[in-house]
Amino acid sequence: MGSRVRTWLANLVNDVMIEQAPTAYARSMAAVTPRKLWLAEEGDCVVTLAPCSPAMREYVASVTGVRMESIDVVAPAQLTPVHACTVIEALGATDTVVQRPELIPFVVDRLSVAFARKSGLRIPPYRPVPEPRTVAAIRRINTKDGFRRVASGLGLPIADGGYAATPEELTSALRRFLASHDAAIVKMNRSSNGSGTFVVTASDLSIGHGWTDATAPPQCGWVYEEFLPFDATPSVEMVVDESGPQEYYVCDQRTRDNAWTGMITPAPDRPHLIRAAIQIGKWLHDRGYRGYFDVDCGLVGDRFVVTEANVRRTGGTYLEQLARRLCSLVTPHWRSDARPGTRRLDFFGAVNALDRAGLADPHAEARAILLADTLDVDGKWRYLVVGRTADAAAAVENELVDLLRLT
Repeated sequence: MGSRVRTWLANLVNDVMIEQAPTAYARSMAAVTPRKLWLAEEGDCVVTLAPCSPAMREYVASVTGVRMESIDVVAPAQLTPVHACTVIEALGATDTVVQRPELIPFVVDRLSVAFARKSGLRIPPYRPVPEPRTVAAIRRINTKDGFRRVASGLGLPIADGGYAATPEELTSALRRFLASHDAAIVKMNRSSNGSGTFVVTASDLSIGHGWTDATAPPQCGWVYEEFLPFDATPSVEMVVDESGPQEYYVCDQRTRDNAWTGMITPAPDRPHLIRAAIQIGKWLHDRGYRGYFDVDCGLVGDRFVVTEANVRRTGGTYLEQLARRLCSLVTPHWRSDARPGTRRLDFFGAVNALDRAGLADPHAEARAILLADTLDVDGKWRYLVVGRTADAAAAVENELVDLLRLT
């Protein structure tokens, strides 16, 4: 094997993104992990939390041209919503993984760092693994309260709000807060993908429903913020290298029920967001962080607030990498989403339907890709449409929506 081969570690279930992941959340995160196959090169290893079926491997190979027989896949026989390092241990696959000198975790967390250190692997671009102060900074800024404190300390605009450590503190804080605000959005302090998030008004407090069901693991707590009716929720992804943060791409996020579902990129120029992300990137750089992160924001008229940072490889990181790979452009136009559909097709029936409809043609101005088979877990179709122009990508997406009857 060459020196550049690596192991892609799909540790999407971890204690950086969420505290004590609920079952439904953990299953939904584990279900998408076969998407790591889209990034693999010949000679690589991929560790997932769900089976990578032969048909899925064949589909990825047909699109990317990568010979799947050259890739080692470490995957459980059924969906297993645990840390990826636990899967490696349970399957006795450590020897397979350590044949590659580099480990690429989705999130730099304590378990992946410990595994790399014990196995003598490098987590690029670190040499060999991140220092404890870097891991601590990652953990801090990946909480809602930690991000608010960092952003505020940098002079960046955040929504009015605060932190509550216990249900009693949350109740008291919301009563005070809603005396002068129409509504509040409440977020579990360490959470992602909208898990544990809800909106509450003063009338909800008075009649005692909705907000009373809020629970969080011990020592997690909640952040509450003014609920703002955002006109748009753009995001910028950055890469931090030795010289500092560099822009990777800017997108407009797609959300449903206050949770991320997909994105459209490139997005209109957002200089205020870029400047904010650079400041956060410098904060991370000073603490030894190297790698990808994004900063999300919300726009209401002329008002702009930053809402969170995801200091890790994100759902958009691999989509941008895959889009560039498929389109051979530095700045491809792409759209992605995860949406339920009403047409009765299994995953590969849908793959064939896309092909028959001409939506998967690699020589067309735009093409559609189905990213992972999660229908049995959440009933959603996850897709990417990538094209040479925004109009071409939009047109193919519209045809895809009609074909699969997405809602």
